[in-house]
Amino acid sequence: MCDVQRYVKGCEVCQRTKPHHTPLAAPLHPHDIPTCPWEVISLDLIGPLPESAGQNAILVIVDRFLKMIKVIPSHLEITSSGVARVL
Repeated sequence: MCDVQRYVKGCEVCQRTKPHHTPLAAPLHPHDIPTCPWEVISLDLIGPLPESAGQNAILVIVDRFLKMIKVIPSHLEITSSGVARVL
């Protein structure tokens, strides 16, 4: 059995015609490309960090069009309404 496995692994025709028993990956659907700055953004909250001036986290906002980054000091306990106020 070991000789057969070694032969199949080394045979180019066997490798190309060997059936795959795993399911295929789902098709990828990329996001639309933004047409203007700040149309599509991503947010990330980095922390906990050592407290400084009453802040213990950093809110990072990235524009997907220009790759521009805004870094804003924040709290880890910031709510969605707090992020909306910052934006």
